[in-house]
Amino acid sequence: MSDKDEPVLSVDLVSDIPELTLGDLSGACGLTVERLNAYVAEGIIEPQGSSPGEWRFSQISLVRVRRARRLERDLGLNIAGLALALDLMAEIESLKSRLARFEADI
Repeated sequence: MSDKDEPVLSVDLVSDIPELTLGDLSGACGLTVERLNAYVAEGIIEPQGSSPGEWRFSQISLVRVRRARRLERDLGLNIAGLALALDLMAEIESLKSRLARFEADI
């Protein structure tokens, strides 16, 4: 098997350590700063810091923003709907994880 035939693995490292500025996040997800401010106001993402100039976002925030963009595009959800859908998706993931741990203990 040649190098060209080997499968390519893609890994996204996700951290909850705040490191992205508002501008970084805007550039990484392709949304305007105004739209990200609306996401913050609705609780979709939660920055560390007291003002937009001091805000720092984790990579988890980037993942949430990208999910929100897909939901908005694919389902036409408004910002309140995005917040609800993301919260429900996170709860489902948590419950699946708990169930898997429970089943592993049986």
